Amino acid sequence: MNLQSASAPTDSRIIIPGTYDVTQPPRSTPWGGLQESETLMWGTAPCGTITPVLWQVHTAGHGGTRVHPHLAAACFKHLPPECHAHGGSRLWFEEDCESSVPLFIFYNGLSPDCWLVRTRNAYPREKLLESVVRWMPSTVEPVRAIANNFDATLARAGIPLRTPLPA
Repeated sequence: MNLQSASAPTDSRIIIPGTYDVTQPPRSTPWGGLQESETLMWGTAPCGTITPVLWQVHTAGHGGTRVHPHLAAACFKHLPPECHAHGGSRLWFEEDCESSVPLFIFYNGLSPDCWLVRTRNAYPREKLLESVVRWMPSTVEPVRAIANNFDATLARAGIPLRTPLPA
């Protein structure tokens, strides 16, 4: 098993606004036992500790994106029910379709070393939106609104936006 530790990387990182309980990478997923986990975004715990708040997870046969419960509670109040993987929890997003939702919303807060936004071969934000449009068309406007609110929160905190919302 190749479980990533919860310790923050030593290179530059974006610490998103808000307070989050200190968490460890998930040990299991709705798709089975965890084989790999990559932290995609970081936040701060009340004690000042840097903690992961968004993960990409892989199992033997599937995977997806896991959202910290406090981040989900703060951002996903108006997320349509069809934008989640299991049980309406708003914490797990299946990799084939649903993961486009949190990856689009949190694009500007993703760690610079995240596979999605690394300078070389960065995945365009508009492609994530295209996936939402294709697979969950009734959710596009709420997802865009949540992404806009998240981007505004980053901007108020002085965090420069990597990519504005696509038209």
